[in-house]
Amino acid sequence: MKNILSVVLLCLISLPLAAGQQASTTNGVEDQIKKLEQGWAQATIKDGVAAEEQYEADDIVSVDPTGRVTDKAQDKKDLSSGDMKFQSIELTDLKVRVYGNTAVVTGVETMKATYKDQDMSGTYRYTDIWANRNGKWQVVGSQVTKVQQ
Repeated sequence: MKNILSVVLLCLISLPLAAGQQASTTNGVEDQIKKLEQGWAQATIKDGVAAEEQYEADDIVSVDPTGRVTDKAQDKKDLSSGDMKFQSIELTDLKVRVYGNTAVVTGVETMKATYKDQDMSGTYRYTDIWANRNGKWQVVGSQVTKVQQ
């Protein structure tokens, strides 16, 4: 009886500690993903195609504000051809939810950009889906919607 009580007491003490450790790990991943989001935005302005290579998964599916569905090859083509040009990108209101090896980010993106010489500047709400594959976080899905003012 004494052994059973000791085991139960040990379990009761361990549960809050394990929950705290899980919350701490989750917060660390949230911070990491927020930094990756900011890094991706800035790298896209400075490095173009190299940013897509680094941050986008090979099997990414993106939906842009016009409803066009693109993949990594198309995103790289748009940047390398000069069809898509970014002058600035500012991310705010980032919220990250972690589900194991997947993270979902929502936020607001204010940018100055053109696509095929058409002004795309404005404020957008977006959702990015990140997956951790072999220890590396990459975006596997992205959707952007223009905020109507």
